[in-house]
Amino acid sequence: MVLNTTTGPKEYGRDRPGHTLNTSRVVEEDLVYEDESPDILTVLPAGDWCAVVGGVAVPMPVWVVLDDASMYGVVVGTDGRIDLNADVEKHPLFSGYKQANNRQGETK
Repeated sequence: MVLNTTTGPKEYGRDRPGHTLNTSRVVEEDLVYEDESPDILTVLPAGDWCAVVGGVAVPMPVWVVLDDASMYGVVVGTDGRIDLNADVEKHPLFSGYKQANNRQGETK
C-alpha cells in the first residue's frame, strides 16, 4: 500500500505490526447534511441560453450555482422580477435548455 506523507509517497505493508494508519477519511467519510437545503453559492450570467417551457424558448438571465455543485436556470417572472429560488426545472412544462441562436446545445 502506498500512502502520501509529508515527505512524499511511502510504501507500507498491510501487515505492518504495531501501527495504525488513520487518514482523513476516518473523520470525513461522505458527509451529507440531511437537515439543510443547499445554499446559493454564486449567480452566473446565462448568456444566450434559454429554458424550453411548453415548447417555447424562454430567455434566462442567470444560472444559479448551489454549494452542493448543482445548478439550475432562472427566468423572469410574470411580475418582471427574478426570483433566484425559482428553479425553472420545477415548472411542469419544462423540457430542457437550449441556446437561443440555435447552436447545438445540451438539453435536459
